[in-house]
Amino acid sequence: MNHQSLSRCLRPAAVLAVAFSIVGCGGTNNSPGARTVAFRFAVTDDSRASGGGAVSPGPSAGYGQSNQVQNNGVSVEVVATIAADIAAQKPDFVLFPGDMITGYDQDPTHLGSEMDTWLAAFKPVYDAKIPVYTTRGNHEYSSTFATEAANPLDPSKAPYLARFAPPSSVTSPAGAENGLTYSFTYKNAKFIAFDNYAGRTASFDNSLYAPGSNKGQMMNSWVLDQINSSTAGVNFVMSHEMLWPSVSHPDCLANDPDSRDALVLAMGAHNGTYLSGHDHMFLRGTVTNGTAKVPALVVGSGGGGNYDYGTFNPVAVGYTGATHYTATKAISSSANPVFGWVLVTVYSDNTWTADYRAFEFNYWNSATNNTLRPITVWDSFKNSDF
Repeated sequence: MNHQSLSRCLRPAAVLAVAFSIVGCGGTNNSPGARTVAFRFAVTDDSRASGGGAVSPGPSAGYGQSNQVQNNGVSVEVVATIAADIAAQKPDFVLFPGDMITGYDQDPTHLGSEMDTWLAAFKPVYDAKIPVYTTRGNHEYSSTFATEAANPLDPSKAPYLARFAPPSSVTSPAGAENGLTYSFTYKNAKFIAFDNYAGRTASFDNSLYAPGSNKGQMMNSWVLDQINSSTAGVNFVMSHEMLWPSVSHPDCLANDPDSRDALVLAMGAHNGTYLSGHDHMFLRGTVTNGTAKVPALVVGSGGGGNYDYGTFNPVAVGYTGATHYTATKAISSSANPVFGWVLVTVYSDNTWTADYRAFEFNYWNSATNNTLRPITVWDSFKNSDF
């Protein structure tokens, strides 16, 4: 690793090592040896704007310097930059688990127009004929309640499915989640994507963490059936909200702890990894219930201004189960936001490695300098690191 790379990897404003030493960002930990590459895929999330309009320079919705050019609910400049880098790396497909747009709009036509803006910004990926698989985020869902309880009108469902419905080759449950929740197998891996919102009721409350809270409202039991019946060597599960809360996003799957804990158990038994966004940062860590051990990646750095990582203790507010979380590394800074995506390489022996490819925004685009610094690898890791 050269001096420039080391300095970038250790920049204290942007990189936080939690629990143990920072893994080198030069890729030396990912030697695949004699393994055969099966395929590669990309993950990124949270490209919504802070509310539309141009922000250059200036703070973004109270979350520090963002400087991104925004348009119609999308951080178009960052999205287009990430999309171009993804296209250049030529993964087999892309996963994007939600919050593409600012949303929270009850007009399906306007929600659709924001989605069209996102599609235009992500055009380099589509032009490269790389398939894109998505799920909805809370900003697409557009609840009208502070507790994020059910919105009976669900104004985003029709425009979302018109633009992002998965191919007919996927497996999807019947009923309200058809096309929103689905699974597919690719070579030696199975992917399960699920919607966090279609199963909610009017009583849903995202301040609850005790067992029994919001039971079954954030994850269809169909997801567990898909994991437990999987014969794939490695399984990846994707939805918008994280498995574990943080200070910046205490609302997550921990609000439905029965579903979350069952999901962790199933993934732990089937070589599973969880992929999400929601928190505006890159974060990796391990979720365990004492027996199951699941890598959890948050890749919420697709364009929304960064939050600063901080721990949240759900036990103090009612959780009594065995599941807990150990954070390994966070890359986030509200003052100097970092944006990027993860490239995952899956091998024939059902292991995987990953690189977080990113750039620090205020070193790229300011009021006087619009020169793009190359996206570089900020973190490299592998499944056995968790």
